[in-house]
Amino acid sequence: MKFENKPDPNDKHEFLFQGFYLLFACPTTPHADDMAKIICTLLMDPEITKEHAQQACDRAILAHANEKKLEETFNG
Repeated sequence: MKFENKPDPNDKHEFLFQGFYLLFACPTTPHADDMAKIICTLLMDPEITKEHAQQACDRAILAHANEKKLEETFNG
């Protein structure tokens, strides 16, 4: 997968989404632990509200669901 538009490196909300996305795809427990630590660090930022975190998490779940649907479509 190739992303044409790169997110703003200062966009904390995008980083939070990417953190959740990666957390849900972690292949091992140590990887998941590392991602959880990163997400916790992001959640300590006063600019990140509960609503921002929920939106990022929901967006990550939706992205994984869409990815799964695409795989099922192409793999038959």
